[in-house]
Amino acid sequence: MKKSILPSFVLAAGFVALLLSGCGKSVATSTEQPLTALFADNVISNVDSNTTFVNSSNFEFGFEFEVSKDGKVTQLGTHNPDAGSIRITLWDLADTSIIAQSTITVVANTPKFVALGTSVSLTTGKKYAISMQSNDWYNKERTSTAAYVYPIIKGNVKITKYGFSSGTFTPAKYPTNFSLNYIAGIADFTYETED
Repeated sequence: MKKSILPSFVLAAGFVALLLSGCGKSVATSTEQPLTALFADNVISNVDSNTTFVNSSNFEFGFEFEVSKDGKVTQLGTHNPDAGSIRITLWDLADTSIIAQSTITVVANTPKFVALGTSVSLTTGKKYAISMQSNDWYNKERTSTAAYVYPIIKGNVKITKYGFSSGTFTPAKYPTNFSLNYIAGIADFTYETED
């Protein structure tokens, strides 16, 4: 009695076709840049004082945040009043470890974002921060020096506080002082989520 190999072959071919059909599907994604979005939204930021500091004291400036949807950081960026090199650092606040870092060569008064070699996944329920090291920065104060009210939610990112440390730090030093009255420096990132 001869065994037929046709049913096994048909099954295997069907399985391969099923695998290949899933490979061609693309996943829709959305991207956002939370600090850029904050200052574009005058209702929330209400900035009436945008003082510029060039060749002033050195600081590590940044903000703490959480995400409401899992995603990944694909770029780090800044907007600075003077040309030069700005170090941007992404932190995991569970242990204040550095999870990504880039030095960005900027043009004065021009936002610049650079792609990470490998994107960094962020998950809900964790705390993160982003900071920049520079002696040039924008200082953004709200109308009539009103305090920023935290948390500030921009898209899938919840900004929980702004902080700074005075000095030049190598390696980067996590900010240890916090303020509600202004945001100095613009350290930002591109966050990508699946729709």
